[in-house]
Formats: sequence, C-alpha cells, structure tokens
Amino acid sequence: MGGQGVTTLDAVAVRLFEGVMAPLVLGGSVRPGDAIGVCAALALGIGASAPTTDHELLARVQKARVRRARLLVPIDDVGPPTGAEWVLAAALHDVLQAMNPRLDTAIRRGAAARLATLASHTIASVGPPKNVHEAVSRHTWLARTLDVARTDTSVSWWSGSRVFLGVDPPSRLQAWPGLRRVHVTRASRGLLELAPLAIERTILVGVLAELLARTPLTDLATCTRAVPPFGWGSATLALIATRAGRTIAMRALARLPVAEVDEALGRATRGALAKNQSGARPALELLAERAIAEAQGHVGAVTGTPLAEEAIFARRMGAATALRMLEAPDSGWPEEERVQLRMALRRAHDLRG
Repeated sequence: MGGQGVTTLDAVAVRLFEGVMAPLVLGGSVRPGDAIGVCAALALGIGASAPTTDHELLARVQKARVRRARLLVPIDDVGPPTGAEWVLAAALHDVLQAMNPRLDTAIRRGAAARLATLASHTIASVGPPKNVHEAVSRHTWLARTLDVARTDTSVSWWSGSRVFLGVDPPSRLQAWPGLRRVHVTRASRGLLELAPLAIERTILVGVLAELLARTPLTDLATCTRAVPPFGWGSATLALIATRAGRTIAMRALARLPVAEVDEALGRATRGALAKNQSGARPALELLAERAIAEAQGHVGAVTGTPLAEEAIFARRMGAATALRMLEAPDSGWPEEERVQLRMALRRAHDLRG
C-alpha cells in the first residue's frame, strides 16, 4: 500500500464494503474487484474510516447484522467493522477473485495461485477473537461465506451454444427464441463446487478452513458442512471453554439437524482427543451439555434413521461426561432432578447403533 493516501485507502474500503461485505450480509451479487493484497488489507485494518458513503446501505447492513446476532444473543446494536473484520473481508475478497474463471488460462493461473497465497498470509495476520462479543461480531459479517454461489448460464440455439460463467449472456443471444430455438439453462454452483478453477481445489479448501478458524462461531454454526470438514481448532475450543461461549454455541448448533451435528462433533472430538486429551476438555463439556439438554427435552432426540458411528461416539462421550459432572459433589443439581437426569443419560450411554 506504501504511498497510497487516505483517499485511496478509503476508496478501497468502499469498494470492499459495497462489493463484498454488504452483499455477504444482505444477499445479492458479490463483486470482487482488483486484488487487495496483504499490505493494503493490513492498512484497512488500521486506517479504514467510513465503509461507504451510502448511508441507507450501511443502515440496512447494520440492521441485518443485528438480526443475525439476535439469533444467538440479545443485543440491539453492532459496531462498525473492526480492524480484524476489515482484514478478513479483504482476504475473502482475494479468495473470491482467485476463483475468477477469467484467470483459468495458462498465463493467468500463476496469478490466481499468488492471490490465494496472499489471502492465506492475510488471514494468518489475524488473531482469534478476544471474547464472545468479538466472536459474534465476526459471525455477523462472515456467517454466509460458504453460501456464496455462482450462477452459470448455458445458452444453446439452432447453430451452436455457449456457456457463461458467473455473467449474464448478452441479450442478442437470447433474441428470437422461437425462431432460433434458443434454450437457456441456469445452474447455481456453490463456492466449493465451482469448475473450472484456476487454482487447485485443495488450496481453496485450505484457505477457507483458515478463514473459518478466525471466526470460530461461524466455524461451529456450519459444522455439518462436507468441506472443509469441521475440526476443533484452538479458537473454537477457546470460545466454548467459557460459559457464555458454550451458551451461544449451543444456540447455534440447535439450528442444525441433530444427527448431523452429532456426527460432525463426534468426528472432531475423536480427533481432538487423539491429539491432546486435556486440551479437548471444552469439547467434551459441550457434548455433555448437549446430552443434558436432550435429557431435559431441550434438544430434539434422534429417531428413525440409524446413527453414524461418529454420532454414536459423540452421544456416548457426552452422556459419560455429563454423568461425571452430575455425580460431582458440587454439581449444584437438586437431588430429584439429578436422579432423573442420570437415568436418562445412562440410557443414552448404552445406546446401540
């Protein structure tokens, strides 16, 4: 960024906000532009001022962020983008630009790979949220990252056909549909389903995993995704190690299918235990809270469909951990309720697939 002045920095901020951040929150077309890079992203994190001169757009974005936050925590206001949020948004911008189909040529694929590498370095410069408030704030910006999709359009006519990746076909190709036998097909392709790609798919998956690791609430709220697979990272474990963090995590997970959550958490917890048993304690405590919530009727029970092995593991570990918590002298549970919970948890602990 070097010699860029305030005016230029603010122009980059407006372009990033209006082209990526606002539509990511509100829905609509995401429009990444020229690469931002590490230096400019860090400069945004330090010195960006007003994200846009469109006050109506800014108001709509803030209201949408509040609505997103209220799904998990009762708040009435969210602040402007923090420095970390500017940097993460800039990194996402560059990831999206690296996926531009126009870069999928022999002479441009190197540029796409460099963009992905720069985005990875940008993400690495951001630390984890310092508290639950920061985790919620980041989530209000990045919750829909994995929902980004591209609409590809195939147009065929009596003498030929063309495919348009992420752009609308010119109107002349759709003229005289009856006479020219024009047929138009549109397909929406998710971020991780795009083809062709100018970068290796494994690189894209890795960078998105790094991004999710910096917004742990989003990581948890999308844990049932297929790719990148959910795993217990240090920031996500730190979030649920606090009482407030576990509360909002439970609320986020309650919005997902129970069996799929069990499977994702079971797989991740098995991996965490293999690496560091003591470090996996917050994950076990979260599983225990889910087991108790189900025993109390606050989480829907799984019926009908046989459970996957990892889901059974999660439920058994959760029930076993909850039993140990209930049997502790300082558990704080009334004796009658504790007896009822122990019975329900033992049934869950003896679950068969």
